[in-house]
Amino acid sequence: MGGRADYEERRKRRIERYEQLSLKARQESEARGNSTANRILRATPGQPILVGHHSERAHRRLIKRANNDIRKSIELSEKSDYYDRKAKNAVNSNAIYNDDPEAINKLKDKLERLKHEREEIKKRKHFDWELRNIGATIRETKMRIDRLEELEKIEFLDIIFSGGKAIHNKDINRIQILFDTKPCEEMRNHLHHNGFHWSKSEGAWQRQFNKTSIWKTKDAIEVFEKIVESKKEQEEEFG
Repeated sequence: MGGRADYEERRKRRIERYEQLSLKARQESEARGNSTANRILRATPGQPILVGHHSERAHRRLIKRANNDIRKSIELSEKSDYYDRKAKNAVNSNAIYNDDPEAINKLKDKLERLKHEREEIKKRKHFDWELRNIGATIRETKMRIDRLEELEKIEFLDIIFSGGKAIHNKDINRIQILFDTKPCEEMRNHLHHNGFHWSKSEGAWQRQFNKTSIWKTKDAIEVFEKIVESKKEQEEEFG
């Protein structure tokens, strides 16, 4: 079965992270709203600025700080709401991700529900667009199932090259390129531009396993070897 073995664990961690970010922003928002400057102004409501008085400058600074705190408090409150929505959406999401080890089974269940829904639509008075829409969703779901089932059959053999190796890490459903030493900036840019991301925890450049990532991995290795060869030629020429 494809997908990531730690899919559910990662999903729970993502929800917890959103909840923590929401709580932190909410606490910071409340702190800003109850800042020293705002407490002072609330304690002296309606106190006018005494123009020309020695207190004028300090009073204006106090109002400026209070206004900045209120503006920041509003921004943080909106940030808290944003992460709160992200957490709730992650909890309630019915989306089926390719990283889910149960993706194929879930998609097949979805396909059966869609077929049943289409038959119910046919039984009642309906608009043509209803059938067109659900027909398109059924076709797209079938295509996803076919792609994932085809992916299940693909075997990726480790590629050993001078300077590293490329492997299929099935536990996390990623193709990984592991270099013996840190690649040069040109190579790192090439990897970034081709969808690879550096994982410090894995010590590898990686991207999700699929057909595209296979040929991009092979291409990246070819580019790396050309860069290495080019540097050797330059060293020989100017060394």
